[in-house]
Amino acid sequence: MNLYVEDPQLGVRLQPGASMRFKPGGNPRTTIHVNASGYRGPDWPEPPQRREIVVVGDSQVFGLGVEDGEMLASRLAEKTGRPVIGAGVPTYGPREYLEVARELLVRRRPETVVVVLDFVDDPFELARANRERHAVWDGWAVRRETMPTEVTQFPGRGWLMSRSHAVYALRRWLYGRATNRYEAGGRLLDPGTPSEGSWEDLVPASLRAQAQEGAAAQVERRGASRAQVEAEDELRVQQDGKRALEEVLRAGDSEQFWRDEAGRPGDIVDGRMAVSGRSMARTAELFRHAVAVLETFRKQQRKLARAQAARLRELQAAAATLTESREAVMAELARSAPRLRPESVFAAYLAEFQALCASHGAELVVVALPLDVQVDGGEWAKYGVAQGPDMRSSQSLLTDLVAEAEALRIRSVDATAALRAAQPGAFLDGDFHMSARGHEAVAEVLAERLERPLPPRAPEPGLPQGTGYAPTQRAWEAAEAVPFAGWATGTAQHLGGWLKLRLSAADDVEPVREIEVIEGGSPAAMRMTTATGMTLVTPLVVGAPLTAHLYRLDGGGELQIRWQGERLQVEVTARPEAPERRLTFTRPPDALCRCDVCDEMWGDAALFPACEAAQTGAGEAVCEALLGCVRHDPLFAPVCPEGQVHAFASNACFTPCDEDNPCEKGRCTSWHGAAVCVSEG
Repeated sequence: MNLYVEDPQLGVRLQPGASMRFKPGGNPRTTIHVNASGYRGPDWPEPPQRREIVVVGDSQVFGLGVEDGEMLASRLAEKTGRPVIGAGVPTYGPREYLEVARELLVRRRPETVVVVLDFVDDPFELARANRERHAVWDGWAVRRETMPTEVTQFPGRGWLMSRSHAVYALRRWLYGRATNRYEAGGRLLDPGTPSEGSWEDLVPASLRAQAQEGAAAQVERRGASRAQVEAEDELRVQQDGKRALEEVLRAGDSEQFWRDEAGRPGDIVDGRMAVSGRSMARTAELFRHAVAVLETFRKQQRKLARAQAARLRELQAAAATLTESREAVMAELARSAPRLRPESVFAAYLAEFQALCASHGAELVVVALPLDVQVDGGEWAKYGVAQGPDMRSSQSLLTDLVAEAEALRIRSVDATAALRAAQPGAFLDGDFHMSARGHEAVAEVLAERLERPLPPRAPEPGLPQGTGYAPTQRAWEAAEAVPFAGWATGTAQHLGGWLKLRLSAADDVEPVREIEVIEGGSPAAMRMTTATGMTLVTPLVVGAPLTAHLYRLDGGGELQIRWQGERLQVEVTARPEAPERRLTFTRPPDALCRCDVCDEMWGDAALFPACEAAQTGAGEAVCEALLGCVRHDPLFAPVCPEGQVHAFASNACFTPCDEDNPCEKGRCTSWHGAAVCVSEG
């Protein structure tokens, strides 16, 4: 395309009002129109437009090789019924997407900004501004390395060089006479320009260092062991990857290559040297090498996870230690918990982009766009490769991007499955760009994602600062008990942010059979009924009041907790107006009876199935684990079903919720940076 003008910030822009006919390789000829705003398609309506979507990206969003009405933005508008602005420009990368969005957020005030991250080149261009990669030469955007040091200007040069077919043919003939020195074995040498980046751009710097240093450290630390063999294998994978890259490059002195190429119009006249960049074979090798490094990281994290699981089992075996020391060890475990998913190289970029959109009241949505050979290995044939490498493992790069976006609360979609379903014909012949069929497929899956909300945020693991898990039985036995009397008698204890009430009965008084917390308390509360009374254990900070209604077979009462400094004040009075309440008693599950606690009826009966399912084996150890679980001991917490999480200082499982994902039953209750559904009562 020769529609470019220079731009000091973005490197290039499209010339407003320009148009041309364009034919990529053996694909059909298309017509390109540039509107008055400098982007492809018809002129935009005046802002603001209700619920407008802006789509930013590179040549894929621009729709290179398809008609104006077939590009992603046009198809997305048809499927959503919303106004959609396509703001893709060939040669642009992630930094330019951000700047285009910044400009249009001010000018148009859209509701949604969609950024399409094209894995053909965007990971490599993330840290390289387009002005460092491309320049304008006679209306074409060429790589900086091929730009002449100076250009002779004369009247009419712009038209002659960009529009004359005769001049173009002459340039092509002159260039073709010299290309044999750039070929080997019938293939054009592909050294790649320095501005195009390397495999290191696909892996965060911290993980590159961690993977390489960790493998080397294992060899040194463990000697001739299995760990040494594994570490050496990991290093060998990296070395093999480097050798494979060198074999693919086969270009000798890359710097000399590009010194010779300066001022030559290969980017203009030779499709093999086009602005689309290096060959797909070389890009694939970069991907495979990066994935090998990331897999080294994953192996190390899996080993760390196994070591921490062993440490947790040690803690469970020593579960009788005091609460304070247990919490210290558990906090240390939480801080050192392994991140099993490597962060994406786009992590910081996504956060920056999200903050920009949020500052203008817009939502950011991310599309991860794969290489054609990741979608379908059959696409290798169009590049003259009989049997290309298996690219399935490289899909993890897109998976990591989507996971990173979702963790930041950014709606995102991996377009791989949609493009695979659209095969054959989702891509152009002899080119990696999407066909009209591919644009249609991506628009459909993106429209569906725009309709579907993000899943609710899960609470942070562990407990908020200043709170703790319930004390152990040994700790309670050592704590001061404050006696109280009145309508009911018993004792109250406060320890580590927890209140324990023991309601007992005199010989001639009916025991309390049920307690209903009206004020204070928490979903982490535990209730246990026995033949002689009831026990309540619930989180309660110093100074916080608690009011509870008590029920006996002969009437009701009210218990109030108040404070004098840090000392408990307990008052229990009758409630003559208390409504009649039918009290039911449920026999404990058989699992508890086997542990000799059938004389107790636990209030957290719903917790038993999860706790029982989590225990294996037999004998005393199983009973200890089962009782620890139902008493909310975090060292014996069960695994929650999919879609649920632990919340509060309990071993109960709750369903996360938010405004877009309301509770089917219960109340959406805030907890530790998110919210979960808590059943009423």
